[in-house]
Amino acid sequence: MLINEGKSDEEEMVTEKVLQEHKTKLITHYKENNIEGIVEVLLSLRVNALQISPELRKSLVYELIRNDIFFVTENEDVGFLIKLLDINNKSLRHAITSLISVICSTLKGIEYLMPKDSPILLEKIIKVLTFYY
Repeated sequence: MLINEGKSDEEEMVTEKVLQEHKTKLITHYKENNIEGIVEVLLSLRVNALQISPELRKSLVYELIRNDIFFVTENEDVGFLIKLLDINNKSLRHAITSLISVICSTLKGIEYLMPKDSPILLEKIIKVLTFYY
């Protein structure tokens, strides 16, 4: 018999408060043009997604969407993500594409990142990945 001595499922989930703090930091660092800060926030979210148990990862993606981490719902477009991808910084581009891949691991994530069936973000990611890697 196996005993799980780690965190419980509820403790493993990233709370809404934590997501809102990340979102606030993300926009603050963006407005201040603090690339390292943006990368730190994005990598923190990605690490949370990778450390969580696979059974809860889908729930985390849904929480990222519900909290509109990339302002897609609020702005009704992916302009914020495009602006981040336009910044010429490999670490930032790696961090953002990595988190996008986590979000795109669900159908809701794809729908979130492709509002109105617009392929603009997908086209931008392909350009970034083919040009810089």
